[in-house]
Amino acid sequence: MKTVMTIPAVLTALTISGAAEASGRYQPPSIASAALASASANDAAGGASALRAEASQSRGDVVAEAERWLGSRNMTGKGGPWCAHFASYVLQRTGHRPLANGMASSALGYGRRLVEPKVGALAVVTTRDGFAAHVGFVSGLRSDGSIELISGNWGRRVTDSAVSRRSVVAFVDVM
Repeated sequence: MKTVMTIPAVLTALTISGAAEASGRYQPPSIASAALASASANDAAGGASALRAEASQSRGDVVAEAERWLGSRNMTGKGGPWCAHFASYVLQRTGHRPLANGMASSALGYGRRLVEPKVGALAVVTTRDGFAAHVGFVSGLRSDGSIELISGNWGRRVTDSAVSRRSVVAFVDVM
């Protein structure tokens, strides 16, 4: 029977091993090595595909949750600009951590930057001055290269609108 370890299990094994080292107790390296070997075997056997499928499903959940609010006015209860509050609201409702604060620019430090847009990723949009002024979720890609973006506080509502790819400062993975 094959042992299957998920990435969190590997990280736990490595953390336990590292904590033991820091405390001065000897921890045989075989535990961490076995965890890494098992994770590698899992990836070779399709585990990486399963993780990618899970990530894709989670991004889909983010878009589905954002779509539920299309047309709604500010339901976050926050005054002033509320696009980042909407993004945090959707992230929390889908089991993710919220953005660090209510500023669109906080999405820049949320997760791993993506070279290409992915449906469900955060897109940080600039103003003409180059500031990160708006954030939303990529909901689709148009044939002309523009990005479909579901976001709050665009026309004082939650909308699905197209933005130029040139106006996007960064695509940030929510995973």
